[in-house]
Amino acid sequence: MHKNLFSVTGNKIASLLVGDESLRFSSQGFNTEEGFLESWHKKLSLATKIEVKYAAIKSVGKEDNDDEVKVKYKTAVGIPGMCQFSFANAGDCAHFLAFLEQERAFGKQYAVMTPFKAILNYIIGLVATVAFTVLSYFEALKVANGTAETGGSGKTQAYYALLEFLGDKGVLAVGGALACYLLYKIWTRATNPPHQLLLLPQVA
Repeated sequence: MHKNLFSVTGNKIASLLVGDESLRFSSQGFNTEEGFLESWHKKLSLATKIEVKYAAIKSVGKEDNDDEVKVKYKTAVGIPGMCQFSFANAGDCAHFLAFLEQERAFGKQYAVMTPFKAILNYIIGLVATVAFTVLSYFEALKVANGTAETGGSGKTQAYYALLEFLGDKGVLAVGGALACYLLYKIWTRATNPPHQLLLLPQVA
């Protein structure tokens, strides 16, 4: 594979280096492989680093009409792990998947997701949204009454500043809008589950 370093976006993921034995993810962005490896081998670094050995990968999946790639793997202690990311440049995703299929002998499968699997993450998101909205609503009431404890970290203070700006009705409006969106996604995905491309390692 001619290109080994990719710019990606994900949770604490900004770059991906495809190596001979593993996939290496970093929260920092790099223009060269040399810069990536120099940072990777630094012991004192604030960057998030994740290494996924090819032998530990359980599956690499991508839904149709979705740019996000999900790499599911087994960690060193046997706990399931997952990296979710999207490629910043058009064509890099196909390049990456072709490498796994052609160079690492991953088998390709196309399958229609079951309705439950298609909506599971959205159901979890809906439950979390409703719970967070209810919590924020009561905290917004406390802010309005002057009884909220708004001290703490910068993030905590920013949260309460946002609640003060939105007010209790604003919190319900924002939370309701997000919940309606998630309900719409649940309905559309349950009635028409997407196709999923899966790359699976060869079983020895």
